Amino acid sequence: MTRREIPLDAAEIFAALARHGVEYVLIGGLAVQAHGHVRTTQDADLVPSPDPGKRARLTAALGELGARPAGGAEPPPGWSLAEALDGGGTLSFDTDAGGVDVHHDPPGAAAFAALRERAMVLEIGGVAVVVAGRDDLIAMKRASGRPVDRGDVIALTRPEIG
Repeated sequence: MTRREIPLDAAEIFAALARHGVEYVLIGGLAVQAHGHVRTTQDADLVPSPDPGKRARLTAALGELGARPAGGAEPPPGWSLAEALDGGGTLSFDTDAGGVDVHHDPPGAAAFAALRERAMVLEIGGVAVVVAGRDDLIAMKRASGRPVDRGDVIALTRPEIG
């Protein structure tokens, strides 16, 4: 099943990340929602800590969620979640709790430490969720330039939200 067929259960994704002690910053549509703009999304977008020693935690959390390559196709023979996460770039997974996109170096993003330092922490379902700060989120959305991101920038810079 693909992310279009599995309802996003963000609370379950955040709970799995917390159970495994994953360090990340939430970006994307859910982060935009956290800043007050109502819009839909089919995935949770994460920037994980770049520390290779912490990658195993992310691998374990995504494994618990049943992560597999996005799109519904069976993983190729020999596919490994850990090896996929070591590849860098942006990785899209379908999970039993909906889509998860892992962004190792999103356009317009500051270094992880700065992104994390400027983030806000919200409690969702009893779990602390680290959400990109508004200015960092706007910078990433501007750098991406997709139509949905341009719309997010407009919404995030409206006086009633900002």
